[in-house]
Amino acid sequence: MKLHRSCCEGISHIADIKKALLSDEEIVKLTYIYKALSDPIRVKMLLALMDYEICVGEMSNLLGISQSHVSHQFKILRRYEIVTFTKDKKMSFYRIINEDVKKILKIATKE
Repeated sequence: MKLHRSCCEGISHIADIKKALLSDEEIVKLTYIYKALSDPIRVKMLLALMDYEICVGEMSNLLGISQSHVSHQFKILRRYEIVTFTKDKKMSFYRIINEDVKKILKIATKE
């Protein structure tokens, strides 16, 4: 693909560039994904959730970290709209709801 030059003192392509940009809302959602993936614990959690719904206690056992730390990380992932949970009696089972995150992880892990 040939790159086009855009310059304030020559040929400007600002109109075309603006059309190609994501909306502010889409950019915020994109940055949330990369914020989530910037933490190794959250990446491990997301990799574990690729094919499973997992409760906090099970994730804690899997990663060898406290349940409060797992809960805190899940809270961040929920705020970023990457995971959600389903209640089953006293337990909350978490799962990935952002399919783009799954795609990124599959590409990054070469699955």
